[in-house]
Amino acid sequence: MEIGLQWPVKEDGTDTKILHEKEFKLGKGRIKYFDWKESSEIEKNKKDFPLILTTSRVLQHYNAATMTRRTNNLAIVDEDILEIHPKDAKFRELNTGDVARLYSGRGEVSLKVQVTDRVKEGIVFTTFHFPEHMVNMVTGHGKDEETMCAEYKVSSVEVQKISNKFKTEVVAEKDQAQVV
Repeated sequence: MEIGLQWPVKEDGTDTKILHEKEFKLGKGRIKYFDWKESSEIEKNKKDFPLILTTSRVLQHYNAATMTRRTNNLAIVDEDILEIHPKDAKFRELNTGDVARLYSGRGEVSLKVQVTDRVKEGIVFTTFHFPEHMVNMVTGHGKDEETMCAEYKVSSVEVQKISNKFKTEVVAEKDQAQVV
């Protein structure tokens, strides 16, 4: 049973099994590959800041979470957490639940640590949903040299253990937080 045709459909009614067989439909020909080049952010700072911070979102919140923090999503994710690879954590004597100082040449923040193999060695990850954590104090003002987009995915950082416990209480109604 046929459930549809793959676009583009030719005049004779046959569909296209592989979309870009010979060239891209924009008329620019085959794809051109370029050599990968390390970000200048990493090259300039790798001695003092050997880890690469990448920031992103989680499903439960959007950007600064000004709307999603008013929902029950706060019961699922209630703070930004720093994810770090087990080898990087061991080298820095970090365990899940510890508080770490995440710092770069631009600033520093304190975050609770999650040791996980979800991130690759040499990479640390956090979200930016809770403005009271001020994660963007650590990221750069630079732009990706190819796309000219803000380079939030590549920031040279280092991580240092501060203490063994950390708790952030977020009061959604007042949109305030207290670190205890």
